[in-house]
Amino acid sequence: MLKFSALSMSQKKCVVALIEHTSSLKKDGKISLKEVVAITQDLAAKRSKGAVKIGYPNWLFKSNKLERGLYQLPLPTEKELSDYAQSSSTKTKTTAVKQKVAKVKVAKAKTVAKTTDSIADKTRLQSIIDESTPHDEDVEDFNQILRENGIEV
Repeated sequence: MLKFSALSMSQKKCVVALIEHTSSLKKDGKISLKEVVAITQDLAAKRSKGAVKIGYPNWLFKSNKLERGLYQLPLPTEKELSDYAQSSSTKTKTTAVKQKVAKVKVAKAKTVAKTTDSIADKTRLQSIIDESTPHDEDVEDFNQILRENGIEV
């Protein structure tokens, strides 16, 4: 069984969000799969209105299974809950400060200077074009050439 102190910060956030959504979970900490689905979908629907953003707690189902469809939440003690509240409030303050400090980067367009290689390529290409034999549409019919070679069009 997982303990609240052993959880990652996002897992703690999920447990606290589940408990805050349904206060009856504080008593025994037993939660059914249907309750988990209902709570996570409800929180996801209210996310645009400022609800807590949590992921689906797959980590809970593997190690805290009591019986089929019934799981034990790793309930926090009062001290763990206050420590979590302090650490989460300091993290949100620092991220808010970081967002204000961040500057917008301006993309600058690079101008491509003509090099001697590109001029040399043009002259090489032009020389190949000049050396090739001209194609006259009136003289050669492509479809006729295909027919002569046994390809029906």
